[in-house]
Amino acid sequence: MSQRIILNQLFPTEYEHPFDRQALDRLEDTRGLDLLIQKMLDNGLEAYLRIKHTGDNLQVTARTIPELHSLLVEACKILGMSDIPDLYLRLDDSIDSFSSGQKRRLVVITTGAVELLNDEELLFLFGRELGHIKSNHVLYRELGDSLTLVSQIVSDLTLGLGNILSMPIKIALMHWYRMSEFTADRAGLLTCQSTETATQALIKMAGLPQKYHGRITTEEFRRQANSFSELEVKTFDKFLRFMASYENPQPFTVIRASQMFQWVEAGEYTRILNSAAASLPEGDARCRACLHVLDPEDVFCPACGTKVEG
Repeated sequence: MSQRIILNQLFPTEYEHPFDRQALDRLEDTRGLDLLIQKMLDNGLEAYLRIKHTGDNLQVTARTIPELHSLLVEACKILGMSDIPDLYLRLDDSIDSFSSGQKRRLVVITTGAVELLNDEELLFLFGRELGHIKSNHVLYRELGDSLTLVSQIVSDLTLGLGNILSMPIKIALMHWYRMSEFTADRAGLLTCQSTETATQALIKMAGLPQKYHGRITTEEFRRQANSFSELEVKTFDKFLRFMASYENPQPFTVIRASQMFQWVEAGEYTRILNSAAASLPEGDARCRACLHVLDPEDVFCPACGTKVEG
């Protein structure tokens, strides 16, 4: 893999999408949300989700599948995250991933992602989930992923709280859920540090059959994505909120690509990388893979294990 810049001083506000922040503000202002979150925690939903994820899926460690686990470790280092989440593999032919846990983090990726994405594209996928974690999205995304279960918990209450999971909360929650994907894509790009890699990952996530991989170029996908850049912000926002009201499962992959391209073209992506590169001290020997400072006697990088070039 090519050398990447380590973003040790990266703050979430540097890459978070404004639609994400606006939608989160709306969500947190929605009446009844605080009580809903409390009931979710009181009923042990997070513990249930951890049991479900760890009981249904195969854990991946440095001992079992080191090449996959090392990609997650590398993604954490690039984003300046010292705590490595537990990694699990779920049997599913689609390309998907999610993160969970407030105290003990975990990341789950599908077998389809491992089969269909190359290592660099997997870095993009891992970076997306780490972006959710770094931006403290996990609790609300757990709620969004568990709406059916939470609805059942709420309906079983007998203290007049049966209507707490109202349509306004559902709409605000699912709208923010989609907006948070824009932020995650930016974090994924900052992790793989290649617009070509990020775009090819999104093309595959959009559903391109494996036998046609490589047939849709980045430029062709960009042309399709650019058609959404002409939408006015108000129109765009209303459309996504309308779709959220139906809990639409579609990930809007092409729209997400459009937002990622606009962020790159605005220069913010390059600014973050250049700022991090400028902060690196000169004169130190560094690992070509993770930029860890090397001692003269190092044969292998103590951080990532890459052989030191002579």
